Amino acid sequence: MLDMYNRAMPTLSEFLAQKLSEAKVDVVFGLPGGENVEVLDALRERGIDFVLVRNESSAVFMADAHARLTGGIGVALATLGPGAANAYAGIAHAYLDRSPVLLITAQNDPKMIGKHTHQVMDLQAVFRPVTKFTAALFPDSANATIEYAFASMRSGRAGPVHLSLAAALANQQVDSVPLPISSPAGRMVNKSEIAKAKVILSTSRRPVIVAGLGLEPDRPYSQLRALAEKFHAPVIDLPKSKGALPADHPLFAGTLGLTMNDPAYEILHVSDCIIAIGFDVVELVRPWKQPQPLIWVCNWENQDPRIDSACELVGNLNDTVDALRDVTLSVDEAWGERRLSMWREARHPQGRAGAAPNRISPADVLASIRQHTPPQVIVSTDVGSHKIFMSLNWRALKPNTFFVSNGLSVMGFGVAAAIAAARTTREPTVSITGDAGLAMVLGELALAVELDLPLIVVVMNDSALDLIRFAQTKRDLQVFGTEFVNPDYELIARGYGYAYARVTNRDECDVAVQTAVASRKPALLEMMIDPSAYRSAAEN
Repeated sequence: MLDMYNRAMPTLSEFLAQKLSEAKVDVVFGLPGGENVEVLDALRERGIDFVLVRNESSAVFMADAHARLTGGIGVALATLGPGAANAYAGIAHAYLDRSPVLLITAQNDPKMIGKHTHQVMDLQAVFRPVTKFTAALFPDSANATIEYAFASMRSGRAGPVHLSLAAALANQQVDSVPLPISSPAGRMVNKSEIAKAKVILSTSRRPVIVAGLGLEPDRPYSQLRALAEKFHAPVIDLPKSKGALPADHPLFAGTLGLTMNDPAYEILHVSDCIIAIGFDVVELVRPWKQPQPLIWVCNWENQDPRIDSACELVGNLNDTVDALRDVTLSVDEAWGERRLSMWREARHPQGRAGAAPNRISPADVLASIRQHTPPQVIVSTDVGSHKIFMSLNWRALKPNTFFVSNGLSVMGFGVAAAIAAARTTREPTVSITGDAGLAMVLGELALAVELDLPLIVVVMNDSALDLIRFAQTKRDLQVFGTEFVNPDYELIARGYGYAYARVTNRDECDVAVQTAVASRKPALLEMMIDPSAYRSAAEN
């Protein structure tokens, strides 16, 4: 490996790779252009792996998943012009799902701006609305720019940043080689706010905990569980925090954020105090208007948008949640585990779901996958009717095992995230995607074979944009522009080197899932879905 410290000065490309290495980045996902070749070579010299994707937004989705699983940052790379534009959906996803992702793009020669317009875009103007920071790299200011970008990703509410590097500058030497990046100190929670929270809790009889995407990166999962058990407080999660409390725990009260009337609202509405841990209303489709006193516990300020709160504890989540456990509550006898047991019984959960002949219900698909995979299996979902159904009904048993694009809710996310997860863990990983979502990213399937990944792609085949089609029928409109013809998925699977199974009932599903998990090889399972089973969720 090239030792840059024994040279006069590294080039700008080499320096960028050096800074990535110092930040413990071990992989970059991307689709390069001719303008990126110096950066690619610098990554190679630094021993940083590069995963060549087929679409630039897929690179960002993969970087997001990798960051979440490792607790570090994710890095994606694209060329200028069309490459940067194609990455936009991915960066918008990372912005609204609060993901620490760095997007590196090429840029036009600064000396040619105003004289040449081919593929020219003002990339700082393009990415400014969907990043925490965007800047062009120059040799005389590279260190300050990169350090600020890295700090921005993790400071306060996490989010993506963008850096552009012109090919004309890539081989120019930087002015100096500074010390490695240091981690910023954590923020101490205001003691008076903790005292205020304890007073509020001491009078609560029906507390509830709402846990959101801001649990990362502190991961206070054991503290959250201990707090819930001491207070006998039901725990409601949001899609990005599923598994924060296992779904089989007696205090688990379901998931919010998918419809206007998610079942978990029934518990939320009868509580008298809300402990909001890592909460972010970006995950909700229903506007937040709860009248109970809310204790804000988060790594960032209550803003953008600000919600009503009784007190705000901003700082390290592990320490803060531990501090709240000092309070003694007189919880109603009918609350907590007892209330949730009665609530579950009253909802009459269905047993084996029915479906039309030669069709399988989504509920049976989820039940089969849950039964035949280990508790720690990572499952991703794409966007559509199946996203709503999955997010409400998937029983996540471990933290950071359910991956979804929720703030932006962008199609194409599911397969890419699962590929990155399978690459990181090397364990069987399940991607549940609609047929329309899969069509957007079919090319990415090749990566599972190239990288020898235990990826199981479950495609929910109903030959339609079902959620949009249902909106048409619900409004008494004619079905138009929402149905399509799917390819022969068996030929698709064989062409990419995947195992394949076509599933029309629960028994077939059990066999297909068990076989795919055991093989630890890429598999495509085509589920012939009865979409009418989605309706109970979609009607809300």
